[in-house]
Amino acid sequence: MTEVDTGLFGEMPGTIRFETEAARRFLSDAVQEYQKCLDSRDEEGVPHHLPRASGLLFGQSDGSEITISEIEFVPNVRDSDESVISEFEHAIAPRFGDVYRNPKRGFWSDDKGVLRAIMRQSEKGLDLMGSIHSHPNWHEIGPPRERFQKLSAHPTQMDDYLFRQSSWPVNVIWYVHQSEGEIAHQVAGWRPGPEECERLSISIPSTIRDEFNVEV
Repeated sequence: MTEVDTGLFGEMPGTIRFETEAARRFLSDAVQEYQKCLDSRDEEGVPHHLPRASGLLFGQSDGSEITISEIEFVPNVRDSDESVISEFEHAIAPRFGDVYRNPKRGFWSDDKGVLRAIMRQSEKGLDLMGSIHSHPNWHEIGPPRERFQKLSAHPTQMDDYLFRQSSWPVNVIWYVHQSEGEIAHQVAGWRPGPEECERLSISIPSTIRDEFNVEV
């Protein structure tokens, strides 16, 4: 089992296992968003749609691993909730860069949507374990002025900030990019540590890895 800081999360396991349908559900959304990005390219090959796939992870812990059984998609209020817009404008953008003034940059789950998701999944005996979101290779295909920040399956400074804000024990980054002309994926899991995010061990079903070219 992966070693993680027990001061923040007690005995929560550091090994995360996705069930097949949960992984497939998020991957399908992430691929759809990325393809929409590619389809939005102008005559110079620069896309205008910044792909964003984000969801909540629900599952159970048996003490040795956390199993993710369900994905819930909730409304994104990044560009509609006045308090969220204000936080991006006055706290996030000054700290992490003016690129975050773009209302299409970032994802913020609607509080009421999160609560409804928790209530639905609790009826199935599942707990909210954390979040999952996609990163595109925007540093390679995005507008030149926005290519300064290299994205991958590793958390950005902004991700680290949000992970600490939520304090969830599981945060998965799903990196979607092009490799040899095909869409490929890299996946990694993280949780806040004393100084920086600590890496979790992620298990994706072999059927998903083989079908969609997923590297963990």
